[in-house]
Amino acid sequence: MLELFMGINKEFTKQNVDELMKLYRRLLRMADKEFTPKMTATYSFEPKSYTGTNPDTIGDAVTRKIVAQEELNKIVEAINKLNTYNRQLLYLKYMNKIELSDVKIYTELNMSESTFYRELGKAQMEMAEAYEGGKLLSYYL
Repeated sequence: MLELFMGINKEFTKQNVDELMKLYRRLLRMADKEFTPKMTATYSFEPKSYTGTNPDTIGDAVTRKIVAQEELNKIVEAINKLNTYNRQLLYLKYMNKIELSDVKIYTELNMSESTFYRELGKAQMEMAEAYEGGKLLSYYL
């Protein structure tokens, strides 16, 4: 049973979580964004194509929106598996509408810088385990 957790590269795992969570705000904007087709000078909703094919700009936008929403659902599902404390740390760091600096976060939480990064690392590891059954975990080769 312990073999399951042996060989986990914590630094790469935390980096994986950081990279995914930094996309959260962008995904949120993409999922909520209404797509309005651009009107061209000829008053058509799609630009003329000289290759004989019409680009599917509306279809592409809908696909991006759906993919963004699916990814957001996975992130929220994983976040909801965490304890309240770790959920709060990750929320303040990555999910708050107003992007806060780390200094602002650990000052607001009344903790030292070193404690903040230690606790954030624990929350990131927990998130890596919770996201799609451990998909963000990185192992030593």
